[in-house]
Amino acid sequence: MLTHKKLNAYIALGVYAIAQVVYLLTVAPTFSFWDCGEFIAVANTLGVPHPPGTPIFTMMGRVFIILFAPFIEDVGLRVNLISTITASLAVMLTYLITIRLIRLYRGTDPDSWTLSEKISAYGAGVVAGLTLAFSDSFWFNAVEAEVYASSMFFNTVVVWLMLRWYEYADTETGDKWLLLIAYAFGVTLGVHLQALLAFFALALIYYFRRYEFSVRGFAILVVVSSLMFLVIYPGIVQKLPQLMRDTSPMIGVLIVAALIYAVYYTHQNKMRLANLVSTALLLIIVGYSSMTMVMLRSQAKPPINENAPATFEKLFSYLNREQYGDYPLFKRRWSNDPDHQRNYQKYSSDFDFFIKYQVAHLYLRYFGWQFIGRAGDEQDDGVDWSKLWGIPFAVGIFGAIYHFRRNWQMALMVTALLLLTGVFINIYTNPPEPQPRERDYVYVGSFFAFAIWVGIGIEALFETIRESVKEESKLTVGAIAACAFGLIFINANMLRVNYHSHDRSGNYVPYDYAYNLLMSCEKDAVLFTNGDNDTFPLWCLQEAYGIRQDVRVCNLSLANTDWHVWQLKNEEPRGAKKVKMNISDRELNSKEFGYEPWRAKEVILPVPESVKQGEYKAYYEERASARKLSSLSGNYTLVDTIRWTMQPVLQGPNNQGYIRAQDRVVYEVITNNLWERPIYFAMTVSESNRIGIDEYLRMDGFAYRVVPIKSDGYGVVDKEIMYDKLMNVFRYTNLNNPSVYFDENTRRLVSNYRNVFLRLASEFASDPNGTSRVREKDGTIREVSNRDLAIAVLDKSQSDLLDPQKESDFRLTQAALRMYATVGAKEKALELLPQMEKEAQSLMVKNPQDPLPNFYLAQAYRSLGEYQKALPIFQQLASLYPNDPQLKQEVEELKRLTSTAQPQDSSILPKEKLN
Repeated sequence: MLTHKKLNAYIALGVYAIAQVVYLLTVAPTFSFWDCGEFIAVANTLGVPHPPGTPIFTMMGRVFIILFAPFIEDVGLRVNLISTITASLAVMLTYLITIRLIRLYRGTDPDSWTLSEKISAYGAGVVAGLTLAFSDSFWFNAVEAEVYASSMFFNTVVVWLMLRWYEYADTETGDKWLLLIAYAFGVTLGVHLQALLAFFALALIYYFRRYEFSVRGFAILVVVSSLMFLVIYPGIVQKLPQLMRDTSPMIGVLIVAALIYAVYYTHQNKMRLANLVSTALLLIIVGYSSMTMVMLRSQAKPPINENAPATFEKLFSYLNREQYGDYPLFKRRWSNDPDHQRNYQKYSSDFDFFIKYQVAHLYLRYFGWQFIGRAGDEQDDGVDWSKLWGIPFAVGIFGAIYHFRRNWQMALMVTALLLLTGVFINIYTNPPEPQPRERDYVYVGSFFAFAIWVGIGIEALFETIRESVKEESKLTVGAIAACAFGLIFINANMLRVNYHSHDRSGNYVPYDYAYNLLMSCEKDAVLFTNGDNDTFPLWCLQEAYGIRQDVRVCNLSLANTDWHVWQLKNEEPRGAKKVKMNISDRELNSKEFGYEPWRAKEVILPVPESVKQGEYKAYYEERASARKLSSLSGNYTLVDTIRWTMQPVLQGPNNQGYIRAQDRVVYEVITNNLWERPIYFAMTVSESNRIGIDEYLRMDGFAYRVVPIKSDGYGVVDKEIMYDKLMNVFRYTNLNNPSVYFDENTRRLVSNYRNVFLRLASEFASDPNGTSRVREKDGTIREVSNRDLAIAVLDKSQSDLLDPQKESDFRLTQAALRMYATVGAKEKALELLPQMEKEAQSLMVKNPQDPLPNFYLAQAYRSLGEYQKALPIFQQLASLYPNDPQLKQEVEELKRLTSTAQPQDSSILPKEKLN
């Protein structure tokens, strides 16, 4: 018969295997949005990511890239495997931790357990592990190249090691477990600081193992553990680099040397506790020494070198996250940002804000997602009891109560884990409202703690059965039933509910989006981007996949920092050209770089003759007719001089205007580089960040290029360029696959895709009887009627983009429908009508007060000549908005059309407002 040691190991490996298989089936095939692209790019180049750095994760990523190169082609997938493996190990350790906690409160040798006791204990451990594995946020972290799965692995490692120490504390080798924990703490600092939050839970284990509980003793524990924590953070993590910055790097060497001597001296003199403390501190510093990689690699000037922490002064700023500013502990409503200030008005006090937003919205809601059910994937969606039926939550609460009854000391330890890695994070970080995205992934340590109680809840069910059943054969059946209940109604149900929304196996959207954005640019372009999701994916393609390394990406958020501007101006990563700017290095290195006083200034850039005779020659030669160009407004002009007024973007005291550093950078880049290299703005860059140059932008795919063509209204489009990009160059992998899940962020991005297609189709449809020269996929140039081209573009958008079964923007569906009707493709328009009706009806159910779905639906009917359906809708709208003359006019026109059966007169673009 198998011993507990072997059986426990086999089951643990089985739990690992289940989690690993599920994660491998659902892992992202390339990279995901947000920080993932950055981490993959940094791993491939051993670069420097955003503060406070992740050197251990970066080195792990590089190892995985090399190790799996013979077996896996995609670089991003190789780095993603770090998360699938470490997450699976964390799941396995959750099983092992649960088993150890059950052993502690049972107090008997596992080899002496009866069959029913073994089934209930091992089953409880399996349920605990798989509850964590299939929980919403943990699974999210497990299938992408982020640090949170690795951080969670270290979190479970230190808890498991501490429980191992608990067993061997009185042996000669007991202290070795504590030293291993100290080293693990040091190493995890190179991944994420989150695992440090387990320190106080481990201190509780130490206290309960060494001392009898007393109020005085517990108070001493709190003081001593707090002081020890402060030695690590901020002591070793922040103050040691600060000391080296303010004195000399040699001070660090001296401190390490002193600790080595202290270890030797205390060992020689048999000073056990002092030796333990000095050795532990030394090991934490050794583990944390991975941070020296950040400085060393920064000095090598890799292509991604955020904050450029090549000196101790820069490193200290980097580790302190000074780039992001201070988040004070008090007051709670601290931010002066206008968006934050508006949201603060919803709360009566700081305490009200803390409870309703920082506790309820930013923690309890996420907690509910894991163990009750998630209502949806849109920002701020709540909890849905119909998903998991609240069973994991109820069993977890039952398990917590049972755990406190059986072993309140260890239950208190789990409680500390739950709170410290949960709501206490919000107490410390003091997050404002709103957040740019959901932050549930941060609290997985808390969800891990509750998953343990879910497992113990299954054990508690068995013990409840045992109170009324004494026969071992019946108890065995009861144990099997309790475990089966947990596996089916908790684990299997969580797997069922969460699988589709966590399956990224067919999701190539981030890769394709980055590819399309880069391919929108001509050679040696400068591309202005807006934020993480249109910057990190580009970095990843350039640094990890080697695609379009000639394009210089200027992130406008980072353009407010000296280091990003300096790197654009002075460095040539992979041979890419420097970006000329009249900003001196001295100015960048001074505190003058930032907000700058500014009065409205007219910027004048004459178009050189070389430009007129070069790329834009065809435009200038065809100045009067220029069939390549089109504008929905019909008004565009080829100019000899680009001229616009650059206004202040901020207003200070005494009506003094200011511009930001990023505005200065955009100005410098345009004025110094425009006629030497292409300059683009990503579609996501808002008008307020484009320094007033919008009249001179041309849409080239997913980016706007600055050109010597002045337009108004909707801007100018080069139909040949746009057609080639959209129809031949860009990638839309799986966007039409109904089995692939796309989250809110992706759906919003696909709406942008469809907008671009509709824009090009509109340009062709605005002159349906004309012709255009376009490049086909085989490279041939053909002259094709604009009507046929409009239909071809619309067909492409319908076939290659978001599947009609998925939720989409009904306005885009309506615009496509009306455009089909406009160019005479009525049958294709009719094919879209059921989808349009379904989407409009769904929105009307969600928000009956919103008139737009009805309005757009009525316009669709009108475009198709179905006046009898359109008329009652317009009559209803006219009664709701009696002061809108357009609606009255529509009603009268539809009455006339209904009575005379005249053909419809549809416009191309939908109206945006009712009045």
